[in-house]
Amino acid sequence: MKSGNPSPNPPEENPTAILQKFVGVFLNRGWLNRTLRIRHQDRRYHVSCSELEFSAYRINDCCEIPPGFPGWPVCIITRDHILDDQAMSAFASEEPSIQEWLRCFQNSDFELI
Repeated sequence: MKSGNPSPNPPEENPTAILQKFVGVFLNRGWLNRTLRIRHQDRRYHVSCSELEFSAYRINDCCEIPPGFPGWPVCIITRDHILDDQAMSAFASEEPSIQEWLRCFQNSDFELI
């Protein structure tokens, strides 16, 4: 991911509206305000959603990393901002887009681990 400030959100990507879609899905599934550890597209993630933020952190599969929370954010949505690996990466990102994340949870296209 590139460092620095996030790029401005395109007008069609209203952070509050997108966050509310995630909140609706997580609330309906009983996952709101919980942290889930999932496997999606052969990668592991920590994901959580509250009324204030959706976040997805990629878990580093490298065994040499010390214990704790070894990983990096790939998607964070708040009422004011969208931080997305797709938009922040200088290279083509292999991480899911915001819409792919939403479909993942709507369709239960992941495995709890």
